[in-house]
Amino acid sequence: MSRVLILYGTTDGHTRKIADVLAATFRDEGCRVEVVDAERAAPLQLDNYEGVVVAASIHIGSYQRSVRRWVHAHAAWLSRMPTAFLSVCLGILEQKPEAQREVEHIMQTFLNQTGWQPTTTIPVAGAVPYTRYNWLKKLVMRRIVAKAGGATDTSRDFEYTDWDALRAFARSFARAHELAYRPPVAAPAARV
Repeated sequence: MSRVLILYGTTDGHTRKIADVLAATFRDEGCRVEVVDAERAAPLQLDNYEGVVVAASIHIGSYQRSVRRWVHAHAAWLSRMPTAFLSVCLGILEQKPEAQREVEHIMQTFLNQTGWQPTTTIPVAGAVPYTRYNWLKKLVMRRIVAKAGGATDTSRDFEYTDWDALRAFARSFARAHELAYRPPVAAPAARV
């Protein structure tokens, strides 16, 4: 049974929810999973894992500092195994090419600065928890979301994550890198 590490960084809590859904899907595939918040990451016995997924969200043009530091410190180790980077952001909702290029630029800058080249990179739409924002952040986020074509009713929260696609990614990643547990197939009984 393979062990998978899911390391995440979150600002408003949604990337933690994404990490939990990934973990449940990997477990369904027969993997043992450890979910770790980069902000609280204690030293890990890294050789215990056969695959790693890092998930971080973009805020003000950058990912969480704790994720950047952790990935930079472990880039050489990460390069020796199957890895994936999930870039959580609202920018992928916007269909304009310049918005897509900006998201790609932020992700590529992160990868260049940390020295990590993951096996797979996946953009994932995030969420807008308007009800948890103070009045200023609510105003700023409403403008950003409106520009991207999202909902602007600040009296409620919105999730844009495609949960089915996220689960499909986890299943595909586990199977492609032989992390999924496959029970041995019994040989057919010999006929006498």
